Amino acid sequence: MNQSTRKLAVILHADVIGSTDLVQRNETLAHERIRDAFKDFSKIIQAYGGSLQELRGDALLATFNRASDAVSASLVFQNENAHQNETFDDDIRPEVRIGIALGEVIIADGTLTGPDVVLAQRIEQLAEPGGICIQGTASETIPRRLNFEFVSLGKQQLKGFDNSVRVYTAKLSPGEKVPEPEPIESIEARSPGKKRAIMAIALLLFATGFIAWLQPWQTDVERADPDKMSYALPDKPSIAVLPFDNISSDKEQEYFSDGITEDIITDISKISGLFVVARNSTFSYKGKAVKVRQVAEELGVRYVLEGSVRRSGDQIRITAQLIDALTGNHVWADRYDRNIENVFKVQSEVAQQVAKALAVTLKANENERLFQQYTTNIDAHDVFLKARRTVDQPSKENILRGEKLFKQVIELDPDFAGGYAGLSFNYSVQVRFQYTSSPSTHLADAFALAKKAIEIDPSYTWGYIALGGAHLANVDADAAVDAVRQALLLEPNGYEANLFMGFYLQFAGDAARAVEHLQVAKRLSPVESVRDRAFMSLAQFMNRNYAEKVRISTGSTPNANVVLAAAYSLLDEPDKAAEVANKLLDANPDFNLSQWKFGKLWKLEENRTRLYNAAMKAGIPEFPKGQ
Repeated sequence: MNQSTRKLAVILHADVIGSTDLVQRNETLAHERIRDAFKDFSKIIQAYGGSLQELRGDALLATFNRASDAVSASLVFQNENAHQNETFDDDIRPEVRIGIALGEVIIADGTLTGPDVVLAQRIEQLAEPGGICIQGTASETIPRRLNFEFVSLGKQQLKGFDNSVRVYTAKLSPGEKVPEPEPIESIEARSPGKKRAIMAIALLLFATGFIAWLQPWQTDVERADPDKMSYALPDKPSIAVLPFDNISSDKEQEYFSDGITEDIITDISKISGLFVVARNSTFSYKGKAVKVRQVAEELGVRYVLEGSVRRSGDQIRITAQLIDALTGNHVWADRYDRNIENVFKVQSEVAQQVAKALAVTLKANENERLFQQYTTNIDAHDVFLKARRTVDQPSKENILRGEKLFKQVIELDPDFAGGYAGLSFNYSVQVRFQYTSSPSTHLADAFALAKKAIEIDPSYTWGYIALGGAHLANVDADAAVDAVRQALLLEPNGYEANLFMGFYLQFAGDAARAVEHLQVAKRLSPVESVRDRAFMSLAQFMNRNYAEKVRISTGSTPNANVVLAAAYSLLDEPDKAAEVANKLLDANPDFNLSQWKFGKLWKLEENRTRLYNAAMKAGIPEFPKGQ
């Protein structure tokens, strides 16, 4: 027998007036505009602390802890929807009416039901197009300090209800603004002096943290087609985490919401029973209106996790929902209202709940690793995220700016392994790319910092990747491979662990295995970055696959252009080889192979000779001018 749960809630029901008529006029356009309108409404509902429960074509059902939030969200949406409709030059203009009630809901088989859900629907039917109606009992829970106007419609005899119900229209007082979403705070700080019984009910709802149910509910998410997927689905549950929306009033918090997303990806990646797409690929969708179906098909995953972040002072609200792209169902959803100091724990809880929802059993050490906090210093965490983002494109300017940021991370939290690993890798890049006038000092520091990161946290994979970077800068590719092998033991399905294993292996003389690891990295991050392409192009050259090297080469750095010119020479395309060589020398007139430190990184003499001879054939000089 199926069990049901009963809860108290503020219930919001909305539908589109005359949706059938709109569809008959233009089916495609009507569905698109209704979907877009309710997508916007859903975001507003989340911003005001509500939980979307059902979305069925032309109708929406949501719940709130406070009637004031439901009214505020409704007013904001109706105003925005009216403005949006004014921009259309045709008659496909979805107008929505909204009803709000306070009462009991019944949750059974993932569906929200009960007489009071029907009550909200009946009240909604009394509203004018673009209007809002609210049950009298619900309106009484709203503080008078808020700038709302309630106009009585008297007692209404509603279909299916024996007793009449007092109903009001809800409007904004003339000249006033809708209240902003209020800071998330404890109920104890808000509720003294509330006397009426109905207020006690509403406050009880707020105190108990009425949240979205951990069961599937109906949805209008388009189903993904396995036959249209760019990659075959893995043999384990596969997931892509989209960038969480920043719904804070301060748009400068964008980096914070991005950081939340990155950390959740990192935590979920610790679970060996899951296939997790890397951030490089999922962040390619940032700021774009993409459908779950599109994401699943392009990245080759079954599940998509999306959510939002709101930061207000020292309080945060994080919402998350997990969608099965093959069925279109919501598998799990939750909302977390916490102090900013607990943000890292929330991220781990999300990862744990995802594993639970997908019936993935955590290994003995995985649950402990999930809740392992790399730093508890929010400021250090923020600067670390900025530093990582800065050095994504390793220009000299970005690398030097990143050096300062990583040093700042260490100052803010001397016990955070990330700061040391980041600075270590930064120094190694400076040595390899000849960005420093003190290579010996920077190399020694790179080793010391990487070892410090590993000492602080032996489970931090970037510590080993950074140590590998130091060994490579020291022209010891074998030691670099040994170091990153530890990272792979920690995260066998880790994107960056596989990426750098491939990078280091081709210098060590094992180009075939390098390509294999880089292909694993590509599957984990199907949307290739410049770095991904650069690493693969080097491995393909060393694997004697020159045509593939040319096809994927970025040609964006002096190092890349040397190898590209050599590849064209080996393909017997002298004109193209000379063109690339001239481009290199025009930008770097003093460039010569004898002083090219990057070329010395390859372990095997035969590989260096093959590369150097082909580059010289293209017109790149071996020695400085005059020698």
